[in-house]
Amino acid sequence: MLINRTYKLKNVSYFSIIGTVAGTIIGFLLQNLDKTGNNLPTIRGFFIGFFVGTVIGLGEEFLFLNKFRGKTFLFLQLFRSLVYTSAIIFFELLVNTFTNYIFTEFSIRDSFLTAVYREHFIRDLIIIFLVSFSFVFLLQIRRLHRPGDLRKYVLGKYHIPEEINKIFLFIDLKSSTATAEKLGNLRYSSFLIDYFHDMTDGILMSKAEIYQYVGDEVILTWFLDDGIKYARCINCFFDIKTGFELKKEEYLKKYDIYPQFKAALHAGKVSVTWIGGIKKEIVYHGDVLNTTARIQAECNKYNQTLLISEYLLNLIELPEYLRHEFVGEIQLKGRRGKIKIFGLKYITEE
Repeated sequence: MLINRTYKLKNVSYFSIIGTVAGTIIGFLLQNLDKTGNNLPTIRGFFIGFFVGTVIGLGEEFLFLNKFRGKTFLFLQLFRSLVYTSAIIFFELLVNTFTNYIFTEFSIRDSFLTAVYREHFIRDLIIIFLVSFSFVFLLQIRRLHRPGDLRKYVLGKYHIPEEINKIFLFIDLKSSTATAEKLGNLRYSSFLIDYFHDMTDGILMSKAEIYQYVGDEVILTWFLDDGIKYARCINCFFDIKTGFELKKEEYLKKYDIYPQFKAALHAGKVSVTWIGGIKKEIVYHGDVLNTTARIQAECNKYNQTLLISEYLLNLIELPEYLRHEFVGEIQLKGRRGKIKIFGLKYITEE
């Protein structure tokens, strides 16, 4: 998908910027540590950081997230560390050789030999590997948690319950029981691994937070303003749907089943806090989640793929490729009023 590739390239540019800044700072520090008397280490750090940041970005976005997702933690830790260490060494030698050639009277050969046999080369190799190893370790640990959770925990965010406005999107696999019986436990688990993995691009592009995996259901959430901006919470669902349509033949060939799902969108105030002693996680409490689940349960009744509450629909400017239609009302326990729900479809869909 072109949008997905554009999104990935945008992320690569972030790695390039971070690498450039980090490389410049490291070069400046080495310049003062070695007391070189010129700005060459800082200049070299700038270019090395840019090239290395770009390579790491390309590796993370186009290689390791997809091609190596079945590999073990230890394998990825060592392999990625070696790949990034090699990239840093290569670009360090390249930039140092080039700057030696430009700013001195050395030949290309002498410039390269000077870069290799310089006084602190071994020290720098050790630093490079340790930095690469630590960086990869943090990247891999980060994937065990929701983005931002570690930072929130360290800073004490949500240790005391707070009330916030959130959007929730419940996406549930259709006919999951029949699918599990047909595939068997192991193949069904493999099916779910592919199913959740292939949602990733749509989730990332919409800036959604994965709140929970519950069996074959995934719950996504946004802060209210973030989710309604550019109709992200709605586009997320249809981007995911489009992604599965593009991979339909792959699923039919591998599992003889094509993933189809039902979903619901709703928003409102919830409380958020950390819970648990041995295993801590951020959880949301409030009627919004129960209401969203209830709305989703109406999908089969009204033969709808995506239902949205009237409250959230009124806050969002629908994308031009969609239309909405009123499908009914639901009565919630303990509430007097009813909630109107609407179906969202492509404008060309019957």
